[in-house]
Amino acid sequence: MKTRLFTLAAALLLSATPALAAQTDRASELVALMGVEAKLDEVFSTLVPMFGTQVVAQLETDKGTSGTVRNLIENGRGGRERLQTILAEEFLGELRKTYPAMIADFTSAYRAALSPAELDAAIAFLKSPAGQKFIATEKQTQASMKAIGERAGMTAGMAAVSNGFARAQREMLDEAK
Repeated sequence: MKTRLFTLAAALLLSATPALAAQTDRASELVALMGVEAKLDEVFSTLVPMFGTQVVAQLETDKGTSGTVRNLIENGRGGRERLQTILAEEFLGELRKTYPAMIADFTSAYRAALSPAELDAAIAFLKSPAGQKFIATEKQTQASMKAIGERAGMTAGMAAVSNGFARAQREMLDEAK
């Protein structure tokens, strides 16, 4: 009885492997068609300059690193801007080292979220003329959405600062009297 059960379990396991491999391949194909690596570069390219600026600012205030940072800025070729650029470039290099693992995680997420039929439908769409146009115009569309979001953020930020200072005045100073 144990032998039959073991044989049945082994047969089921072996028969499931090709289906899982095919689904993995479809999920990998979908992620590749979506251009995830290029999108990661686009997303991180906006963070990279901020990283250099923020790290230099933070290291300048740290007692353990402020002397080294000050020396690089005052005596090094290119000063603050060059230091920020070097740190930003190193940050992007380190981020890119994580891309294979991130892409594998994205692939797993799509494989878990979509059935094989849904993966096939998504792939078929991305390979279709409409899907190709979607991919081709996505960067432009994202830029438009970013501009819309920035405008909304500026409007909300200005109102928040104005309202925040008025509220802070009431709650922090007026109530203290």
